[in-house]
Amino acid sequence: MKAELIYVELKTGYGDNGPAWIGNGFYNRTRKTVYFNGQVFCRSQGISGNHIDLETREEYWISGVKKKGTDRHWAGSGTIMIDESVIVDYLELRGLTSLTKGKYEIVTLDNKTATETSKQLENSKSVGDFNDSLRFKEISDLTDTELVELIDYYDNLDLTSIHKKARKEYIDKINELKELEKIREVKTPPSKSA
Repeated sequence: MKAELIYVELKTGYGDNGPAWIGNGFYNRTRKTVYFNGQVFCRSQGISGNHIDLETREEYWISGVKKKGTDRHWAGSGTIMIDESVIVDYLELRGLTSLTKGKYEIVTLDNKTATETSKQLENSKSVGDFNDSLRFKEISDLTDTELVELIDYYDNLDLTSIHKKARKEYIDKINELKELEKIREVKTPPSKSA
């Protein structure tokens, strides 16, 4: 796999100011999986991201690095962590001689492709696992069965393992789903026994 300079930003629990990194990413043959900093990301239609972390299920925005340096959303803010091993390539791409002070933090990222981690995560899924696409479906389009399945999924999440700012997002989603479930129960009268 060939390394590519990419921009990665955590979206779950943040607006446009989540932690962000620039470093080498490695795409699989189909370009649906990205390995970056020891993590495995799969392409996904999320609420605000275009990839999910296979392990944490958090949403991320991943893209190629922009020549103009406009990687972060125009309304976003915060320093961008840049892998020390890609600084020369990044400066060359941007046509710069040095990094802008205060905009970047130099870090050391894990540049292994994490293919073993990917295989373990994929193999740990069983056939009866939760259908992750339900998370991205419009709530009003969910069938009653899908609604119950999605509520169970969110109820079984270990919120203590999720980033603090993301917890509120998950709690709000759970409450919204349970409210819809109550409304549907009221609209559907119990069947009369003959």
